[in-house]
Amino acid sequence: MDHITLNKQKKFSKSRMRSLIFCLCVIAVPTVQFGIFYIGVNINSLIMAFQSYEIDPQTNIGLYAFSGFDNFKTIWTELRYGNELPTALRNSFVLFLCKVGVGTTLALFFSLYIFKKKFLSKTFRVILFAPSILPAIVTVTMYRYFVDVAVPGMFVKMNGMGLLSNFDTRMATLVFYALWISFGTQILMYSGSMNAIDISIMEAAKLDGCNAFQEFFHIVFKLIWPTFVTFMVTNMAAFFIDQMNLFSFYAATADTRYITLGYMLFRDTRNSNVTLAEFPRLAAYSIVLTCIAAPITIGTRKLLEKLGPRSV
Repeated sequence: MDHITLNKQKKFSKSRMRSLIFCLCVIAVPTVQFGIFYIGVNINSLIMAFQSYEIDPQTNIGLYAFSGFDNFKTIWTELRYGNELPTALRNSFVLFLCKVGVGTTLALFFSLYIFKKKFLSKTFRVILFAPSILPAIVTVTMYRYFVDVAVPGMFVKMNGMGLLSNFDTRMATLVFYALWISFGTQILMYSGSMNAIDISIMEAAKLDGCNAFQEFFHIVFKLIWPTFVTFMVTNMAAFFIDQMNLFSFYAATADTRYITLGYMLFRDTRNSNVTLAEFPRLAAYSIVLTCIAAPITIGTRKLLEKLGPRSV
């Protein structure tokens, strides 16, 4: 019996060892990629934020040298006297307010409409979710044709000038597209959370005389609160990286009057005119934005979790 038990333990140990080796092999590649392309890149970016690119006059070779806080001083100067950075911050703030105020409100409304299975609810779900699954080039082309060709053709007073061509309406048109394109994910998540609600709770509330307004705020909204918090936190984090789809519309040539913070940094990073001397400044931007975004995002999550419903 002891011999049989020992053989079983050996076989079991070999089986566990094979399973362990297999699991390690599976996670080895993504772990190495994470270490190189995330940890390594961010560490290099942190170091580069305190460096400057200088050309050695003797060898004519460019080298990175420690420069202290010079890059951060440059950012402060651009914030006070520059044209792009204050404009980008203002546009990012406007986009954030529209997404949180208008976008979230409409997403909740349409999600409730779909949850209630009202007239054409499934059709609305497909129409609103379609932009999230279609390629960006397709939705941008369709939208540009609609606002610059179809809309001017329907209204004589526009004199053939499209909404994107007109400087007075371009910002609102771009914001509307950003809201429309973000509806799909929100509606999918909100309606999914609503579908998990026990119908008996809704029926009991109706028997107690609960109207539609009370039903939403006292039952539905409380039960989908974790999903709501998730989107609020992601919107807060996206404040610093949201491009408002400008690159899809204008590539790297968007008018500076409409740029956002995310577009400005993305454009400068990928622009072919960017030299090695520009990367330390961009690295310093990433450090500054991380120091601002991290506490705001974490604080927002904790505040919403504290203010949210604790029981239903």
